[in-house]
Amino acid sequence: MEAPTQGQPDSSREFAPGPDTTERDRDRAEELALAVAAKEGCMESFEQLVARLESRLFAFLYQKTSDHHIAQDLLQSTFVTAYRKLHRYNPKYAFTTWIYTIASRLAINHFRRKRVLESEHVDRATETNPRSELIASEKTEGVWKQARALLSVSQFTALWHFYAEDRNLAETADVMNKSIGSVKVLLHRARRKLAEVLPTSDIH
Repeated sequence: MEAPTQGQPDSSREFAPGPDTTERDRDRAEELALAVAAKEGCMESFEQLVARLESRLFAFLYQKTSDHHIAQDLLQSTFVTAYRKLHRYNPKYAFTTWIYTIASRLAINHFRRKRVLESEHVDRATETNPRSELIASEKTEGVWKQARALLSVSQFTALWHFYAEDRNLAETADVMNKSIGSVKVLLHRARRKLAEVLPTSDIH
C-alpha cells in the first residue's frame, strides 16, 4: 500500500476518533445521526432514539411527578410530540436538549392543569408544617420529592441533570439550553434553599 505523501492526510485515519473522544461524545454523535435520519423519515432511527432515551426520560419525569402512571403517560406524550415535530428539530443543537425541553414543558402543563382543579387542596397542604415533614425523610427518593416541592422548575431540572444523571456543568447547560453561568447560579440557589430545610448529610 502506497504511503501518503507529506502534507496529505491518510484517508484511512481521517475520521478515527481522537484520544480525547469520550463515550458520552460518541453517544451524542450517534444520537445526532439518528435524529437527522429520523427527521428525514427513517422510522427505525426514531425507534432507536426511543430505546436509548426512554429510561432516562422516564426517571426525569418520575422525579417531577412522583407518580409512575403519570410519568409513563408523559413519556409517551413526549415521544409522540417529538415525532410530530421532528421537522422543527435543528441539528445544530443536541437532540437530548430538544426532547428534554419537550418533556419538561409537558410536565409543567400537566401540573398547571392540576393546580387549576386542586388549587384549594394544594393551598391547604402547603400550610401543614412542611419543615418537620422535610427533615423526617433522609432517603434519596425523599430528598428528590422535597426538592421538587421546594425548588423552581429550572432549579430542580439543573439539580436533577447535575446529580441524578451525573452530567457536568457544560452538559447540564447544553441540555437545558442555558449558559454555564446560569446553571451555576441555579445549582447554588437550589442547594442553598435545600440547606434551609434538609439535614446537611442529605445534600450532596
